[in-house]
This record gives sequence, structure tokens and C-alpha cells, in this order.
Amino acid sequence: MPRPTRAELDAEIVEAAAELFTAQGYLGTSVQEIADRVGYSKTGLLHRFPSKERLLAATLIGPLTEFAALRATWGALPEGPERHRRASADLVDLALRHRSRLALLFNSGLPVLPGALAGVEGMGDLGDHRTETLAAFADADDLDGTIRAQLAVTGLLSTVAARQDVPDDLLRAPLLSAFRAACGIAAHPVPREGSAC
Repeated sequence: MPRPTRAELDAEIVEAAAELFTAQGYLGTSVQEIADRVGYSKTGLLHRFPSKERLLAATLIGPLTEFAALRATWGALPEGPERHRRASADLVDLALRHRSRLALLFNSGLPVLPGALAGVEGMGDLGDHRTETLAAFADADDLDGTIRAQLAVTGLLSTVAARQDVPDDLLRAPLLSAFRAACGIAAHPVPREGSAC
């Protein structure tokens, strides 16, 4: 069996960290636990990722990059049902692609982490991600809609993290339907390139 490449080892470490951070919380997870999960020494792991903060940043960079692009897309759409449907389908797809990681983006404890995350690209935007995501599912002056959206987003992230046993293709339709129902978004489809709503 060929030895894994550096990129493959790093990806395995980052995925293990994301799973543990999601399951146990960032503060409840030690670097040793991450090293044990991947069968790597703590010293070796810290050689690749010098701190737990850097591991957290590595788990978030992929979803943050994709999320920023989605926010720009949603921001270009006028407020209303079409924007809500498009954003709901996009967020469900993003959640399925990054099951264990996306929940970390909405964890309200992240902005109070040590300053080590402050210099990491995208980390300063976590509050904006949460605020603008909720705005994509409810009109600005609709408090009831915003509360429904907040509950729906939290439920979506918890569900995709908890239902690792269900393949994406089986989970997407009921997840999207339930998410839209929770947000009060009409169910008729919106045309999208490369994906059916």
C-alpha cells in the first residue's frame, strides 16, 4: 500500500479535528484526541498544525470560501421568495458537502476564541456569515421569519452532522423540504445550474 501524501495526511487530520470539534466542542477536544483519532503522534501533528487554533482554522477554510461565494450570489438577488428558495437549496447543498464543518461556522462560541484566529483569512467574517445567512431566508423587517430561519439553520446543521449514516442523495430532498417548511419558504422549484431544487 502506498504511503499517503502530505496533502492526504493533512486532510485526514483536518477531517478528524472537524468531527471531534463538532461532537465534543472546540474547548472539549484536545490535540492528543485528534492525534489518537488519526493514529499520529501529538508531536507530529503539531509539526503539521502548530496549534489547536490552526486546526480549527483549517477545518473552516473550505466552507468559508464556498460560503463567501454563496453570500455574494444571494446578495445579488432581490429580497423575496426566489432568493429564499435559492439560498435554501444552496445552504442544504453546502451543509451536505461539509457536514461536520459547517456547524462550526454557526457556533456562537467561535468569535470569543483566542486572538490566534483573528489573523486567519475569513475568521473575522463569522458574525457576518451568520447574520447574512439568516437574512437570506427572511425579509429584513420580519422578526417571526428571522426566528424561524435561525431555528431552521440550527436544525439543518445539527441534522447533517448527526445523520452521517444517510447518503447525501437520500438525505437532500427530505432535508430541503423540512428546512423550507421550517423557514416558511414555498416549495416550488427554482431553476439552478447544476442542481435541482
